[in-house]
Amino acid sequence: MQNKAVLFHYLFRSAILACLSFFIVGLVQQGRLSYYIAPRTELYVKLAALGLFFLAVCLAYIAIQNVYSQAAACGCKHPPPSSIGKSILLYSLFVFPLLLGFFTPDTLLGSNISALKGVNLNIGGNTSPSVPITITIDSKPPSAQKNSEEPEEAEAATDTDPLSALFPHDEYTELHAKLGKKLYSQNIIAVNDIGFMETLTTLDIYRNNFIGKTIQISGFVYQEEDMKPGQFIVSRLAMQCCSADTEPYGILAVTNDGTALAEDTWVRVTGVLGETMYRDNKIMELSVQHIETIPAPESAYVYPDDAYFEQLLTDS
Repeated sequence: MQNKAVLFHYLFRSAILACLSFFIVGLVQQGRLSYYIAPRTELYVKLAALGLFFLAVCLAYIAIQNVYSQAAACGCKHPPPSSIGKSILLYSLFVFPLLLGFFTPDTLLGSNISALKGVNLNIGGNTSPSVPITITIDSKPPSAQKNSEEPEEAEAATDTDPLSALFPHDEYTELHAKLGKKLYSQNIIAVNDIGFMETLTTLDIYRNNFIGKTIQISGFVYQEEDMKPGQFIVSRLAMQCCSADTEPYGILAVTNDGTALAEDTWVRVTGVLGETMYRDNKIMELSVQHIETIPAPESAYVYPDDAYFEQLLTDS
């Protein structure tokens, strides 16, 4: 009787681990693993699926071995739960999530998570360049200035570089300043999926430099209850590691004709960047010039991308 109980517990545990492994494999085959985790962690999850399957095989082997072999008891085994109630409680911790995974649809997060967590419209609010723009008045007489050495003249020319003055930075915003200089010369600034967070943060940190510039951004429509007609947020969900840490980010957009859009509609918006007050905060506002609906992208999430800055430095 005891052998049958051990056989059941080991086989049931083996089945649970095998189902977890098959669930991950199914997500990979259907291209839905990115619904739950960031691309940089996918390899580890795939390797975990292999490990789970190996453990499932080992547990099945141990179960069969316990039935057909009578090994001497050494008192070193971990016995299964002593009651049915404890067994149900233990295994339900694994079975219930599995049932949810297999029998509920895989859906992308959208306005529902935005309503729950709120959209961050001030992405650069806690990051500002701490280097002030100063003008140094040279007290040297004209004759002394003419006799200055060439390196000093070159240094002065560098200090008066208009872009350097527009984009002051500290050690934390140096890369954003370099990106800002690159964006500043563009006629239309596209906030693409790759580098989304970095570009939007740069626009917010150096907001005054980009007011009046044309911006193009894509995302899903989200509207707060207190928004005026024609106001909506072009939002994206930023994922660090998994869907649990997903945070909504976006920019407030406004149409002149008060056009109403359904929530979760994917749009590409082109407009002129400005500034407005919303809930006692100064935020960026996009005055819409053109808007079009687009299909939802294969990956609805955006990810912080350090390699984007590295590529920027390489190109420059």
